[in-house]
Amino acid sequence: MTSIDECRARAAEFKIRGSEPHISARRSTVLLSISRSWTALAHQFENLAVIVKDEQ
Repeated sequence: MTSIDECRARAAEFKIRGSEPHISARRSTVLLSISRSWTALAHQFENLAVIVKDEQ
């Protein structure tokens, strides 16, 4: 399973790639969207960890 830290690392990677000045606006938009998706997934894993802990 992908970890929270892995999600955050991927989000950071795609944010950097999406912010490069030489790429098209279209590519930047997609890369930054992927970054936000990785961030959202990290949040979901955090929420799941809290739920699992609460249910034990």
